[in-house]
Amino acid sequence: MSELFQESIFKEPPSAEVLLDLWLDYGSSADRDPIGLKGEPSYRYFWSTWTKYLKTGRNAELPAPIEWHAVTSEDVVGFLTSGPESRKEDTQVSDITRRRYWRLLERIYDFALQQGWVSSNPAKALERMDTPPSEDPLGAIVTPKVWAALNSILLAPVDGDPISARNRALLICLTAMALTPMEVRTLTLNSVLYAMDEGTERPHQLQLDGPGKNQRRRVVLPTEAVAALEDWLASRPRVASKPEVESLFCTNRAASRPGGKPAGQMTSVTLLLLVRDLLVAAAKTAGQPLPARLGPQILRNTRLVMWLNEGVPASQVAVWAGLKNVKGLYHLREHLNPEIRITVKNVRDDED
Repeated sequence: MSELFQESIFKEPPSAEVLLDLWLDYGSSADRDPIGLKGEPSYRYFWSTWTKYLKTGRNAELPAPIEWHAVTSEDVVGFLTSGPESRKEDTQVSDITRRRYWRLLERIYDFALQQGWVSSNPAKALERMDTPPSEDPLGAIVTPKVWAALNSILLAPVDGDPISARNRALLICLTAMALTPMEVRTLTLNSVLYAMDEGTERPHQLQLDGPGKNQRRRVVLPTEAVAALEDWLASRPRVASKPEVESLFCTNRAASRPGGKPAGQMTSVTLLLLVRDLLVAAAKTAGQPLPARLGPQILRNTRLVMWLNEGVPASQVAVWAGLKNVKGLYHLREHLNPEIRITVKNVRDDED
C-alpha cells in the first residue's frame, strides 16, 4: 500500500478533497480493479460535481451546505435526479452517466465506512426504484421512433451548403449500410464504383478495404445513398483544400504532418459529433429519451439488428458487416426476435 495512505490516519473525517486523494491512492494499490491514471480525471470531475452539490445545499434547496460525511440516501437520490452535470453544455445526462456517479459514490463511501468516518454507506441505502438502471453490456441500438425521426431528418432537403450535403451523405451511408466508423472515415474517391443507369453513370457500390480479409468487400448503395452521394460529389470541390485530396467525405483540413492522417480525412471526433448531433435531434423530434449511446456504433448496431429481424440470414449479415463470422453478432442477441435470436445463439454455442 502506498505511503500516502499508510501515513493518513484521521480520527475525524478528512475534507472531501483529501478523502478523494486517499481513496484514489488506496485504489491505485488494490490488487483487484486498481485505479489507473487514465481514469483519475473522470473521478475527480465526478467527485467535484458531487461536492459542489453538497456545498450549495442540494443546489440551494437547503439553507446550508451538507458535509460529505453527513449525507443521507435522500441526498444521493436528489443528486442523481438533478445534480450530475455533463461536461458538454446543453447536454442531458444519461442513465449510464448517472449510474457511474452512483457507483463512484458507493465505492468512495465504502472506503470511508471502512475507515470509520461514516456509520453507513448512503449510496447503498437507495431503493431499487431510485438506483440508476444498469449499463447494458450488450450492443445498444436506437428505438424505432428515434430511428424513424433520424431517417426523416436525413431525407429532408439540404439548403445547398456543401458541408450539410457531405454530412447527410456520410450519415446515410452509416445508417443504411452499417459501415464502421473507420470505414466511413477512410473512404476515398476511388472507393465509389459506378454503373450505367438509363444512360447515366451513377454511384453504384462502395469498395471497402479494411485490414482483415472479411473487411475487404463491396456494398451496394441504396437509392437514398446514391442521391445523397451525387449531391455531395457535386459540391465537394468547394470543401476539399486541394484537387488532389482523396478522402471521400473530406474536410477542408490541409495536409497533415508526415505519417499523419491524409489531407482532408475526417477525424474520429468530428464523426462522433456529427452522429451525436443527429441522434440528439432525432430523439427530440420523436419526443424520446436520448439513446444509451451517441456514437457511430449504435447506428451500425441498429442496422444489423434490422437486417436480422427482417429475415436476412445471420451468415449474410456477417458478410455485409465485414465480420469474420456470426459470433460478431452475438452481442446484439437481446434485440432480436426470438426465432432469430435462437439461430444466432446456437451458432455461437456450437462454435465455442
